[in-house]
Amino acid sequence: MTITPKFSYNLHRLSSTPKHHFYGYYGINPWDKLNRDHLALETNTHTHRPRPSDIAKVGLINREAKIFTPYATTSAYNLQQGSMLHWVDEEFTYNDWEDSMLVSRALNPSTQKTRTIQGAIAAVSPKSKIAIGLNYQRMALCRKVVGYASELEPSEINNQPEDDGLFLLNLQDGTSKLVLSIADVISTAKDDKVLEGRTWFNHVLFNTDGTRVLFFCRVRQDNGFYSSLWTVNPDGTDLEMQIPFGYRVSHFDWKTPTQILVSSDIVNEMGFVEFTDGMRDFKPIGRGVLPNDGHASFSPDRQWLLCDTYPRGAERLAELMLYNIAENRLIILGKFHHDKQFSGDIRCDLHPRWSADGKTITFDSVHEDSRQIYCIELT
Repeated sequence: MTITPKFSYNLHRLSSTPKHHFYGYYGINPWDKLNRDHLALETNTHTHRPRPSDIAKVGLINREAKIFTPYATTSAYNLQQGSMLHWVDEEFTYNDWEDSMLVSRALNPSTQKTRTIQGAIAAVSPKSKIAIGLNYQRMALCRKVVGYASELEPSEINNQPEDDGLFLLNLQDGTSKLVLSIADVISTAKDDKVLEGRTWFNHVLFNTDGTRVLFFCRVRQDNGFYSSLWTVNPDGTDLEMQIPFGYRVSHFDWKTPTQILVSSDIVNEMGFVEFTDGMRDFKPIGRGVLPNDGHASFSPDRQWLLCDTYPRGAERLAELMLYNIAENRLIILGKFHHDKQFSGDIRCDLHPRWSADGKTITFDSVHEDSRQIYCIELT
């Protein structure tokens, strides 16, 4: 049941036309330590999937002035996940190309000094100076919407390689090493129906104390792809399949170092379930109240879920909502019309994101006919 909130909130647009601005993903804090500057990409266009020649400016939007300040440029981005921007202390990171190799840059906006890290960041540890990297060039040949465009052709990659997968990135010295290969995961799965298919990892997330990593392994099929859900230590040890191939698995978050939320049909119908890492004790959550899928993430105090929907109904309204877990109570924060042209690879998921203090939510939207970042202040 939808209930009137016990608090007030204010919605306003953080970025401005004529350029387009977006962060591109959910469940990551885009604000600096002072909650003053918000990470963002700025582009001239947003009505086609980025090509190798398309350039995005990387920069910060000031909360008070609502002005975007560029610090760098990159062509390593897409409309769904941006350039996987993260704050790491006083620096922010973004993915980039160096010749034909993917790297990430760590840039200090105060000094404007930039360091290079040998690999493209997918997730950053909340507790230590490490990250997990993915090969977004390969991903573009497996599912274009989540990869970075290049001139590489599908025939040039191995479907299930031993030299590609999860990379452990040292954010201090910039080094990278492969810790888990795609071939190793397929071998561990022991599932004949996914042998030989073009395979990729995606949606990587550290748990709350940085000791485990959650990720998808997906295998391309003629009519879509098979998905599975896995956890592993950051160094590639203690690999465990949580949901096998053959089930639907979509979006997830960690509630604690061991408790996981995921949207899946593992308990017969699609919806959110909670379970313990390694236990497979799946328990439905929010059935009949939450949507059956969405970009859901826990509030910093773990009392609320922030979630969205894809555009629904004849009016194509994407909903933004808060769910109180203890009370099974849903609050609709807004409904945003997305024109039908914004579908497929150029859709604009709301991808809502918490600030570190839990008092601010930002999201991307095209309901005003350009792609911009919007801010909700909770009071």
